Amino acid sequence: MDQSEALELVRRLLKAEDEAELMKLVGLYLPAIDGTFFGVTAAAAQQLEREGKPTVAEALRRLTDRMLRMKTLI
Repeated sequence: MDQSEALELVRRLLKAEDEAELMKLVGLYLPAIDGTFFGVTAAAAQQLEREGKPTVAEALRRLTDRMLRMKTLI
């Protein structure tokens, strides 16, 4: 996964309408998620905080932590 793909996935995850859609996206992309994705999500969370959106940043961090745990179980 390159940086542009990772950023697009972050955008899609943040725009998910509900938990079901979110988990569908996670399941779909989990095999392709790699270190680049986690680096991009960390940078995105920092940017969200700078923009005054700490709640969204924390939600993104919780989601990526969850995805990392799922990834290590595969």
